Amino acid sequence: MLKDIIRKELLDTISSLKFVFTFLLCTVMILLSIYIGINNYRSDLKEYQASVALNRSNLESQPSYQALAGLGVKISKPPQVLSTLVTGIQNAVGRVASVKESYDPELVDSKYSTSPIFSVFGDLDLEFIVRIVLSLLAILFTYDAICGEKESGTLKMSLANSLPRDRLIIGKAVGSFISLLIPLMVPLLLGLLILSLYPDINLGREEWSRIGLLVLLFLLYISVFFSLGIFVSTLSTRSSVSILILLIAWVTFVTLVPKAAVIASGQIYPVPSVHEITAQKDAFQQEIQGNVQKEVRDWVHTNSPKPGEDPKAWQEKFTKYLEDSQQEASRKIDEKNAALESEFQARRQRQDLIAMNLSRISPASALMYASMSLSGTGINEHIRFLNSIKNYKPVWTKWANSKRMRTLLLRKEQPKPDLSDMPRHTFTPESFSQSARRAIPDFTIMLVLIILFIAGAYVAFLKYDVR
Repeated sequence: MLKDIIRKELLDTISSLKFVFTFLLCTVMILLSIYIGINNYRSDLKEYQASVALNRSNLESQPSYQALAGLGVKISKPPQVLSTLVTGIQNAVGRVASVKESYDPELVDSKYSTSPIFSVFGDLDLEFIVRIVLSLLAILFTYDAICGEKESGTLKMSLANSLPRDRLIIGKAVGSFISLLIPLMVPLLLGLLILSLYPDINLGREEWSRIGLLVLLFLLYISVFFSLGIFVSTLSTRSSVSILILLIAWVTFVTLVPKAAVIASGQIYPVPSVHEITAQKDAFQQEIQGNVQKEVRDWVHTNSPKPGEDPKAWQEKFTKYLEDSQQEASRKIDEKNAALESEFQARRQRQDLIAMNLSRISPASALMYASMSLSGTGINEHIRFLNSIKNYKPVWTKWANSKRMRTLLLRKEQPKPDLSDMPRHTFTPESFSQSARRAIPDFTIMLVLIILFIAGAYVAFLKYDVR
């Protein structure tokens, strides 16, 4: 009997105009989003490779280590292959950081800053389609699942034939859910097939594991709104009331809660602005550089060449002093900047954590956080990459200062820089297991909401007045 109910619900839905419209819409939007994601990734990859090559060429063309230290080295952020599915925040944050002695590295040159039109319309990726479009379609499929049949009189007729209520609601829910999965899974599987066969797209075992969890996450998210629609439908006697309640709930979950959480976190835990921290760094740097200049003058005055002293030996001693002095100044500046930045980042991360935890009562926020973690395009991966650059800065600065000071006082022509021993920046992306653990709270929240809504719908339908 249960199979018959599922089959009937499935056939009725598939043969409806609503299903045809949903299937066509999902097919076009999903395949279009994956196609756009592939093109954007390939474009970003070419831009990254060109940026790396250009930076290397600029370094090699510098006439001296003094010029090289002044130019600094630029670190470009490589694009993530799963940005083809979930763009995350990578277009909103910087893509290039300059590592110089006098500046704390920050990522700049975001896609939104270079092409502001992108920020107006946002990104059309798979996460956006699931979060916005498919959640609305889940409501469309379920808002009249129970109350609509009551209005038409078919619910009373079905239960008049001694059909158990629990089997009826289970059969209708399963049949409707399968019919909703078809417009999602068919184009999604086709899109993933295209993605795997496309040139320049290299998907390994770890990437496919991440994609598998992403698909599961999308199914859970749709199930939240699907079960919510069934639940509200069992509480309503008219489909017009049901759709109104569900639309209000959708607007609250998808738009209001995430924005309200960010505003509330700023009030609960205020953080100083970036400009205040930068001003403190600049003031300390100027103080240190002023002290260095005074100490150099004092040293020259105290250790001026004595009669008969070898000028070359004095020059070497002075060069060694300058090198040590500059290294010590750089160390103090880096330590102070690191302390200020560490405190600022700790406070900002605390504020972000409050906002994330508050917004997680919305399944839409849970979907965004988990999908960005699994695709490597989220806030945590951005922070990891920026921290790797900040850890690289003192290593590169020490190398540059050492080379610069050794050639600074040479009377002959300055030698061209030799980059063979220059330290290289390395970055290891977050592992799959770390990303999966980070997404566990979001999966849990969705599962809890699904269980609550399904249990509520089941209990409400057992008491539902079909007259």
